[in-house]
Order: sequence, then C-alpha cells, then structure tokens
Amino acid sequence: MVKCIPFGPGEINCALTLLCQMIGNLAALTVCLQEVMTAPYEDAPGVNKDHMNSFVKNVIYSKIIAGMCVTMIFGNTYYAWMAYRMMQKEKTTNVCTLPYGINTPAAFAFVFSVVAKAAQEGASQGMGMEEGVLYAWKVGCVANVVSGLIATMCGFAGPLIVKVAPAGSLMVALAGLGFTYLGIGQIISCFDVGHLGLLPLGVALAGFFGEVRTSPLPAAVAVMLVGSLTGWLSFEGWPEGENPTGGTPEAVQEAMQGFSFYMPQMLSPAAYAQIPEVAANNLAVILPVAFVGAVNTLVSTYSAHSAGDMFSIRECLIVDGLTTVVAGLFGSPFGTCVYCGHPQFKNQGGKIYYSFLNCILFCFLAATGMFAAANAVLPPWATAPIILFIGLSINQDAFNIIHNRHIPAAIIGLFPSTADWIMSIDSGVKEKKPGLAALSYGALLVCVIWTSMGIHVIDRRFMQAGIWAIVGAVLAAPGLIHQEKADLSFKNYMGGPEQPFGLSACAFQVGYASLALLFFLLKIPQHYGSSRVPAEIKDKEEDAEVEAEEMAQRANERSSSRIISHFFDNAAVEPDTQHSDSDSAATSDLEDGTCGPEAHAALLNISWA
Repeated sequence: MVKCIPFGPGEINCALTLLCQMIGNLAALTVCLQEVMTAPYEDAPGVNKDHMNSFVKNVIYSKIIAGMCVTMIFGNTYYAWMAYRMMQKEKTTNVCTLPYGINTPAAFAFVFSVVAKAAQEGASQGMGMEEGVLYAWKVGCVANVVSGLIATMCGFAGPLIVKVAPAGSLMVALAGLGFTYLGIGQIISCFDVGHLGLLPLGVALAGFFGEVRTSPLPAAVAVMLVGSLTGWLSFEGWPEGENPTGGTPEAVQEAMQGFSFYMPQMLSPAAYAQIPEVAANNLAVILPVAFVGAVNTLVSTYSAHSAGDMFSIRECLIVDGLTTVVAGLFGSPFGTCVYCGHPQFKNQGGKIYYSFLNCILFCFLAATGMFAAANAVLPPWATAPIILFIGLSINQDAFNIIHNRHIPAAIIGLFPSTADWIMSIDSGVKEKKPGLAALSYGALLVCVIWTSMGIHVIDRRFMQAGIWAIVGAVLAAPGLIHQEKADLSFKNYMGGPEQPFGLSACAFQVGYASLALLFFLLKIPQHYGSSRVPAEIKDKEEDAEVEAEEMAQRANERSSSRIISHFFDNAAVEPDTQHSDSDSAATSDLEDGTCGPEAHAALLNISWA
C-alpha cells in the first residue's frame, strides 16, 4: 500500500504549464464575451458605454470566471483521487493525474453560437442593457448544463460514441467556427489598427507556423508581449476615443479596483425553468459540442493508457460531463474536459500535486478578480492573433485528417458557419438573402449532416447517405435547423404571413426526404451491379474500442499540430527534426487512406489552445 507520494520539481513545472494555458484560454474568451455581450447595445439610445462595459466585466469576472472555481476544484480533486486509487491498486507512485481544464472549442462555440445570439435576442425583445446581458449569461449557463447532461449520457456508451458520425464530420463543424468567428473575425481586429496590429500578427505567424523559437518565453506569451508593447508605446490607449479601457495607467488602476473576493453562486431556480426552451433553441449547437467533448475525453484517456495509466474510460467520460454540469450550475457557460498531453506531464514528473497546485492558483486569480487586469494590459490586437491561430489550428487539424476524396464534403461543411457569421455582422442580410439565413440557422448541426451525407455519397454508401438525409428531415420538421426558432408546436410548419412556403420547416423536410429517396433509389442499381452506379468504397471496419485505441496511438506517435505544439512550448529542440517523422507519417497516411481516425485525435490538440 502506498503511504507517501513524493513531491518533485516536475510538479511545479506541470502546474505552471497548465496554468499558463488556462490563462491564455480565459484571456481570449473574456475578450470574446465582452464583445458579444455588448454588441447589441453599442448603438442603443440611452446606454452609457462606460457603465455597460463595467457591468459586463462584472458579470464576466464575478459570475462566469468565479463560477469556474467550483468545477475546477471538483474536477481536479476527482481526477487526483482516481490517480491515488490507481496508485493503491498498482502499489506504485508512478501514476500521473489526468490534466483537466476548459474545453476550448466548446467554449468558443457557446460564446459565439449561444451567448451572442441570446444577447441579440434580448435586445430585439426590448430588454434593457443589464437585463439583456444577464439573460444572455443565463442562457449560456443553462445550455452548458444541458450539454453536460448529454455528455454524461454519452459516457455510458463509452467507446461506441466514435461511431456516431463519419470521421472528421464533427471536426469540420468546429472548423467552420475556426474559419469565421475565430479567423476572419479576429484578423479584422489586427487590421483595425494597421500601424499596431500587424506586428503581433507577424510574430504569431513566425512562432506558430515558421517554428521560430521564442525561448525562454512561450510563443503565445511572446505574441501578447509584442502586442502589448505596441499598444503601450503608442501612448494612445485602447479603444481609440476619450475614455480608453486599457493602455493607460488610469485604465490599469481602474481594473485593479476590481480586486475583491467573488464567491461562486448557483443559478437561481428561475433559470432552470428555461431549460426546455434553451435546449430546443440551441440543440443544433449543444449536440455537436457535447459529442465533440465526449470524443475528446475518450481519446485523451486512451493516450494515458499508452503511458501505463489505465484509467476507466467510462468513468472519465461521465465525470467530464458532470463537471460541465457543475460549471453551468455555478454560472459558467464554459465546459470542461480532460486534456491531451498526459504522457508529457508524466515524463516531466507530474503525479498528483501539480493538479492541486494549478487548481489553487487558478482559483486565487479567479476568486479575486485578477483576471480583469489582463484586458487593461493587453490590447485587442495582442490577443486576436492567438484566437486567430486557434481557429487556424482547428482547420489545419480538420483538413489534415480528411481523406483527399472527402475534401469537397468538408468544404461544404464550412458554408453554414460562414453564413452564420455573415448574419452576425449584417442584421439586414436576412431580408436580402433569405436562403443565406436558412443555411445559417442551426449551423453546426447542418454542417454535421451535410458533411456526413457528402462523405457517404463520395464513398458511394448511398444507404448511409439516405439515413443522414432522414436525420435532416427529422430535425427540420420542428425547426431545429433552417429556422430562426424551434417550433415544437408546429404552428408555423407550413410557413406564415411573412414566410413563404419555400423557407418553411415543411419545405426543408420535403427537401431532405427527397434526398433520402434519391439515395435509396441509387442503392438499387448499385446492388445489382449496374455500371452506371459504381460499387462502394469500403474502408476497414473496426470495433469501436479498437478504433478509439488507434486514435490515441496515432496522437502519441505524431507530434501535435504545428500551431498548438508551439503554443505554450518553450523547451529547446533540435532544428529540422521535430516534424520530419510526423510529416512523413502524414504523407504516408494520406497515400494509403488510413488517416480517418485522426479526426478525433486532432481534437486533443485543440484542447490545449
């Protein structure tokens, strides 16, 4: 029986590494939250912008980030207990706790696809600024609770969840967000101030793609430092105007006044009454995000198996779902998950203590409001390149793991999120291009449906393509996709006075049903060997658990994405060697068509962003 667990310097190194990643995540997320919560009221009459910014910051730091403390304590403690149990079982201290933190892709998806839309809805319904911001926050939290519950139920399925959709379709859904909200939307911030914003963008390009070493500083810290220096040395402050919120001693002093003690609080009981409505209106976002998070945890846990720590797959999946529920209950719309990199943490000497150290430091910064100082010190163009390259990394990973023949389906999968982003920046486009609006509603779910359907059609698996078309018809009927709001009562099923039949739920259901019929009819001549309909392209069928194990193995054999592997890296490496093996392996995989399972392994890389 293990009685004493040794403490080594590797615990401190692992704790600080994980903390830096969490700080980078939150710095980017808070900027995005501030933007989407204030955007609907920027030009509203009678709204004092200084008061609005102050109120939104208070919601972010006193409610959202403070609420993360509870789930951080719960998650880190539970995973440390899992490691301790394994130590006792194996009678060894050579066990490393699973790294744990914010599920970054899911968090960005909720910020732009749930919180942003709720804020716009509140403003359109005539809510005041404070009421609308609080409404958007509560909707985000309730959606997070629902997402966590779905992820928890996925946990009981275990490895079977990798069979939910074709490899890569979930990844492409997030790639659409990476291309638009995290990509185009962020690079615009750099071009808003050409004399200041292009330099940090170039540093990010050199560090993340050019693999220029920034030791001893991590690449992300170097980008933020350069961006901050250009902002402070301009002596202009930001944003431009009479009352800058950052870049001046007065702004920093005001931010430091937020130093206090914020006690996490549970959502009011009234918020729980919104669960059915929020779930119905946001199911198109919640479902893909929940499945992506579950797959990410699955493969991350299998990567720990490769290092000799045989944690229970189902237990980890269920716990990650529950920690996300806890985050939502205590006021945070950010989900949580197990991170990739367990083998690396174990090699650095991490065991149990690093998890507690990271948790203590995070909770101190969160509960005291010290994260607020980041926005006063860092200008938008200092964090925008980091968010941009997170988005690029999602796209890079998605297209790296897609078979060459499936690329057309993946590109189609980017269209719904692109339409959704256009809708978010031009409120008048709905009347000008109603088809664009229909494409944007339920963007993530529409992406999964069309990417999956496209992959099966390209592989001439018409039966499976028809099944996905039926899924589209089922979801279109109550307006979960292609409609501005779900209509479970079917009152507007055939359209309405202001909606022609062609844009109604019924029209899209008919459309998807006709697609299903087409694919099923094509299966008939194919079955009888007609030369007009070629035979299926068949990949090797594998057991779900074997497939999941292969995902983890491939993730460990290859280096991480070029962007993410350098994101917080500051270790010395030999030049010209760190990617040669992985690049050749990637080329080999593309040639022999075995890269499909990497779709879910790629999710691991994103979680580190």
